[in-house]
Amino acid sequence: MMNRVFNRGWKSPAVVAISVIAIGASLWGWRNLDTSNGQSTVPVAPATSQRRAADGIEPTAAREAAPIPEAPAIGGKTNSIAKVDSNRVDELAAALNSGGVDEQIEAINLFAKVGTAEQKAAIVAEARNRDANVAVRLAAIENIDWREHMDLITDIIRSEPELGEAALYIAAHKELPSDVVAAVAETAAPLFEASADPGFQLAVLNFFIEHHLDGFAMLIAEADTTRYSDTEIQDLNQLITTWNGEKGFLQDTPK
Repeated sequence: MMNRVFNRGWKSPAVVAISVIAIGASLWGWRNLDTSNGQSTVPVAPATSQRRAADGIEPTAAREAAPIPEAPAIGGKTNSIAKVDSNRVDELAAALNSGGVDEQIEAINLFAKVGTAEQKAAIVAEARNRDANVAVRLAAIENIDWREHMDLITDIIRSEPELGEAALYIAAHKELPSDVVAAVAETAAPLFEASADPGFQLAVLNFFIEHHLDGFAMLIAEADTTRYSDTEIQDLNQLITTWNGEKGFLQDTPK
């Protein structure tokens, strides 16, 4: 399901490899602004319209770095920085703000966990930076503290539809505090009908299902599928089937 959202049609020349939430597939990044109107070809989570993110990005951050030896556990937790030798830590510290895409993502993944306050602030700055590389920005978005930066997350969903769509898929697979889930839902639900974008609508529905929110039925009632491709209709039907399996209420697919 996570792979769907990133199988869009960005025509950017760069191909960036990052892995997310132990999925490990590599994909590439968000849909270009001069997108085509091709039909999507995806099941369940987002449809793969050619206007969206193309091969090579998966929302975010936990990019696979070069293999490093496992560190001993400290207090029941693994000491993340002990997995990387001191020279590499210094290299990543320098790369955090000015390195290549792969190194920046590796640095974000590391310093989001064990970095200084200054390094963590730099990661938040990358998440805010609309001029940043999309892959780097997605890595930053996944790795920041969503409760502390809830306003940033909801603003991205509200004001940047393409990146907001990615943020919704990240949110669907993150363990989030209930107040953050509520804030994301309250932001996304009013945008569902207004967007008229099948990919964004499917991302909203997927978020509601993954977090077992009762608003799914209300959103389905508002859905207008006239702009959906056949594949996107299939995606929608799969989401409804999933919801029916959990709740057992919806019987009719919206027309």
